[in-house]
Amino acid sequence: MFFILSKVLSFALQPLIWVLVLLALSLSTKVEKRKKRYRIGSLIVLLFFSNQFVFNEVIRLWENQFPAFTTSEKYDVAVVLGGISSYDKIHQQTAFYGNSERLMNVLPLYKSGQVKKILFAGGSGRLDKQNVEALHIEKYLLSLGVQQEDILLDTKSRNTYENAKFAIELLSKNEKVLLSTSATHMPRSMACFRKLGASPTAFPVDYVSYDTDRFTFNNLILPSPQVLNYWYWLLHEWVGILTYKVKGYC
Repeated sequence: MFFILSKVLSFALQPLIWVLVLLALSLSTKVEKRKKRYRIGSLIVLLFFSNQFVFNEVIRLWENQFPAFTTSEKYDVAVVLGGISSYDKIHQQTAFYGNSERLMNVLPLYKSGQVKKILFAGGSGRLDKQNVEALHIEKYLLSLGVQQEDILLDTKSRNTYENAKFAIELLSKNEKVLLSTSATHMPRSMACFRKLGASPTAFPVDYVSYDTDRFTFNNLILPSPQVLNYWYWLLHEWVGILTYKVKGYC
């Protein structure tokens, strides 16, 4: 039930949905004042949540809670959180999403010997529990030359808390662990691991914040459709952390 509710809530967190709802309300009411308010409200929501400057100032504070990974220390295992890919059955290949840096940035660490093993945490994020992500990622890693004995798989997890729970079950007590996930997702992920008694080193990737060219005309004035999507993921994390705290997950 929690899984289904989380999917419904994720849909409702999209700013574009709010805009469409307000426009629908403006069309459904016969009161002219309400029509005007709904239309103005939809315009304000659209302009605010598509403004690159506003979003960047907020996301910089959120993403920088954990410092960028710069150490040359060695780690026994790199835990890579899933939700980065699906399997394209038509073309018989792995299709990666925009957050695939979670895995791609770990691979050079494995190749250089800084990380000994890779633990991929990801079952199925779909209602039908089909298309277990960890299994096709395993095939992808093997195709790149990663040794079978260096691959650990969590095939059961369906959310961040389960990522942490099942990953920890596969880890030995004294192993030095690196946790790789998107910078936006790192605060919730680390909170879950710590709640379960683990203390991995954060390896944030897939940053969407930036510090250069912040005060350009494009960033300050021009709306960006991409920023609407970025806001969705940030709102998803905020609500996710609140929900997890209520559930006792973090």
